[in-house]
Amino acid sequence: MAGNSGKKIAELRQGDKVNSVFSLQYKKPVTDYKKGKMFEFKASDKTGQITVKYWGGTDPVEVQKAYESLEKDCVVRVVGTASEYRGSLEIAVNPDEGGSVKRLAEGEYDVKELIGTREDIEQLLQKLRKEIESVGDKHYSALLRSVFDEKFTAEFSKCPASISLHSSEIGGLLFHTMNVVSLCKTAWENYKEMDRDLLLTGAILHDVGKVDSFKITTNIGQTDEGSFLGHVVVGMNIVQKKIEAIPDYPEDKKFKILHIILSHHGKKEWGSPVEPSIPEALAIHYADDFDAKLEYIIGKRREASTDDSWIWDWRMKRMIYLD
Repeated sequence: MAGNSGKKIAELRQGDKVNSVFSLQYKKPVTDYKKGKMFEFKASDKTGQITVKYWGGTDPVEVQKAYESLEKDCVVRVVGTASEYRGSLEIAVNPDEGGSVKRLAEGEYDVKELIGTREDIEQLLQKLRKEIESVGDKHYSALLRSVFDEKFTAEFSKCPASISLHSSEIGGLLFHTMNVVSLCKTAWENYKEMDRDLLLTGAILHDVGKVDSFKITTNIGQTDEGSFLGHVVVGMNIVQKKIEAIPDYPEDKKFKILHIILSHHGKKEWGSPVEPSIPEALAIHYADDFDAKLEYIIGKRREASTDDSWIWDWRMKRMIYLD
C-alpha cells in the first residue's frame, strides 16, 4: 500500500520539516565539504521540482552507500528541512539530525502523487475531434486524419506539454493545444484574410513532436530523440512523413504546414530554425507563446514558497506579484 506522501513541493516553506515522497530526476556525484561528504539530487512531484542536498558526515562509506542506493526515476522518501539558498527553496538532509533518504519499492507510493493528470481529457479530446472535422480543405483534412489515428491520438492525449514550465501533467499537451486553437480562432475572427483551415491545421499540429520527445516514468523526462533533435524538428519529421504518404499533396500546402511547425517558437534563439513569414505562422507563434507564458506565471503564483507579496523569477527576468 502507498504510504503518506507528505507535503508537496509547492506547499513547502522555509523552515518546514519535510517527510515527503518524491521522484528522483537526476543526481550529482559525491563531493567534499568542510564537515565531510555530500551529494545532491533533483526531486519532483506533481507540483514542481526541488533540489535535495544530503549532508553526510565524515564516514565516506555511509555517504557512498546512500548515494548508490539512488538512481534516476526511483522514488524516495525524504526526511529533512526546507531551507533557502540563493533565493531558491531546497531541502537539507542531515543524518546527524534525523534526516534520511530512503528508496521506496513499487507499491509503497502512488504515482498519481508524483505526476499530475488532467481530469478533462475526454472532453478535450471531443473538442479536438470537432476541430479536426471542421477543417474543410481536403488536403489539410487528410493530413490531420492521417496524423491523428487511434494510436497517435491516445499517445497525444497522455503527453505533457513540458517537463516543468507549463502544463507539465498527463494531458497537458492536449490542454495547451486546444488553448492555442481557441486563441487562433479568435485571431481569425479579427483577421479573416488568414486561411482558416491552414491556421487550424497548424495550431493542432504545431507541437505534435512532443509525443516522441517526452517520456513518463515516475516523472516527466525527455527521450533521446527529443534531447538530440528537439520537439520542433521531431514534429516536422512526423508531419512530413505523413504528407509524403498522401498522393498528390500540393507542395505549397506542404511547405506552409512545415514552416508553421518549424517557426512556432518565433525566433531562432528561442529554438525555431526559421522565423514566421506568413500570417498564420505568426498567429500560431503568438498563441503558443501567450498560452505557455500565462500558464507559467499563474503556476508561479500558485506554487510560490514565500509569504512575501513579490518574487523574482529568473526565467521571465522580472518581479511577479503574488497577491
